[in-house]
Amino acid sequence: MRLARLPVTALAGLDPYRARVYRAVLLLATLYNLAFGAWAGFWPQSFFTLFGLAPPLYPAIWRCLGMVVGLYGLAYGYAALRLDRAAPLVALGLLGKMLGPLGWLVTVASDEWPLRTFSLIVFNDLIWWLPFSLFLIEAARLAPRLRALAPYLCALLNGLAGLALLLVLRPGTEAGGDLAARAAYIAAHPLAWRFGWLLWMLAALSLLGFYAWWGARLPRPAVGHLALGLAALGLVCDLLGESLLIAWLPERLAALHRPASLLTGGAANGLYTLAGITLTLATPWLNRPLRLWAWAAWLAGLGLSLATLLDSPPAQVISGAALMLLFVPFCAAFGWFAARRHSPDHLPPTSALS
Repeated sequence: MRLARLPVTALAGLDPYRARVYRAVLLLATLYNLAFGAWAGFWPQSFFTLFGLAPPLYPAIWRCLGMVVGLYGLAYGYAALRLDRAAPLVALGLLGKMLGPLGWLVTVASDEWPLRTFSLIVFNDLIWWLPFSLFLIEAARLAPRLRALAPYLCALLNGLAGLALLLVLRPGTEAGGDLAARAAYIAAHPLAWRFGWLLWMLAALSLLGFYAWWGARLPRPAVGHLALGLAALGLVCDLLGESLLIAWLPERLAALHRPASLLTGGAANGLYTLAGITLTLATPWLNRPLRLWAWAAWLAGLGLSLATLLDSPPAQVISGAALMLLFVPFCAAFGWFAARRHSPDHLPPTSALS
């Protein structure tokens, strides 16, 4: 049976919008695991070269790990096709993705692996925690309430991340002066630096949740899926850049500060902004004040991406501050407005992410 003909409304009792979102997540997990398995199996030395590790004495062990990861990919593929039977497979996958970082922490603490391997853990494990967890609690009574909190959690986490940038991270960024001064600051405040960027990672994940919540309220669900896809690409860029900032600095500040900036402030922010524009254009019931408010935030977002591409720290500071001051309260205000406009009894069939 072709994928397009599967009766999505019958899969695990989900509405079509959420079913397609979860199916897309599981298909992405399938592709990622199969790709990682092939990478580890056919090129077992490349991981150690990439992260500057001594080559393994027994590369066959790494190949076997790749085989196991690839098998997980096949399980995720089956789960994507049969969401009604996916819960045990997703739960097993989530357990593995929770144990992986614990093992990594032990390995880093014992100096067997360097901290910079955190970039691998982000994409192998951490990025999947949120969607897998949300899928597993779909049948719980608290699930609708958690979904309804999406705009407020986004506002809270992005507000906290903005404060962290202003109060903790700024001296180590482009606004902090020359590379020597920035490296000295990061070296002197390693825990605060890493915690601040971890907070930005959480903010990025909450933004994806907010966009999913928003997309569920559109009269055309396909537009919501398009916006979510753009934001997901932005998330990949964001988490990659932030993992470099967390785990590869200050030792490699000179080589990586510009790529990390382009990934976060340039590509990720630009894709988030395009996703927001897409959602705004597709929301006919948005009132005029909120629509103007949204457009002001998106213009600030475009300004930040342009300033990053032009490598202009003063413009980055101004546009970034404007974006945070506009976007954070907009999330909360939009959530309040949507909650008052859409009661549970009057939501359209594709709006069950409320």
